[in-house]
This record gives sequence, structure tokens and C-alpha cells, in this order.
Amino acid sequence: MVRTQDWRPLMQRLHLDRHSPAFTALDSRETFLEEALFMPQSPRTEELARIFRIPADQLLSFVVTHELGHTICHDGSETTASMVAEQLRRGNLADCVKSLSAIQELYLHSQSHFLSHLP
Repeated sequence: MVRTQDWRPLMQRLHLDRHSPAFTALDSRETFLEEALFMPQSPRTEELARIFRIPADQLLSFVVTHELGHTICHDGSETTASMVAEQLRRGNLADCVKSLSAIQELYLHSQSHFLSHLP
């Protein structure tokens, strides 16, 4: 967990989207989460909820399942991570399908503004 006050400088240093509240470094097997995800009443959490159009009380689960999608499949693809995250949130086993139809790709991309903000 990274303190919120340290998050933006870290994201800048790594050249990652400053709006993203998490990222996973697959090679080093580490996931970094912004402290605000654990503080539902903070201004930053409210900002993230607005940015990603997710209720604040669902933000942590949404972010963690997305990052799990990266780690379970050992894949940096945002589409794959989002697909697996959706499976997990529905209570299904993760299926790391490597190729999606154009319709599946479009659907997953349109489901979440989150895709454009996570590395």
C-alpha cells in the first residue's frame, strides 16, 4: 500500500496514469494499491469513484479483482484483466482466454472507463 500523498509522485516517476489507484508489476510479482482505496470517506476516494463511475464502497473490490486478473493470467493486457475481474466478481473461476472476438473486446472495453487508466 502506498500513501496517497506519495501516489502521484510515484506514478509520475513511473510514467503511469496518475488517475490509476493501482498497478501490478508482473515481473517482480508486486501489486501496488493507493491508500485511498482503504479510506472510503477520503476526498481522493470520492474523486476515484467519480472518475471511474463506481460507488466508493465498490471501488476496492473493483480494483483488486482487476489487478488479480493481471496476476492470475500473468498478462499485462487490460482487456484480459477486466474480463477475469468480471468473472471473479460474478463468483466464477478465472478463464485466461488469450484471444477474444471483436465483439467481446468491444464489450469489455466499453464496460469500464477503468481500462484507459490502468497500466
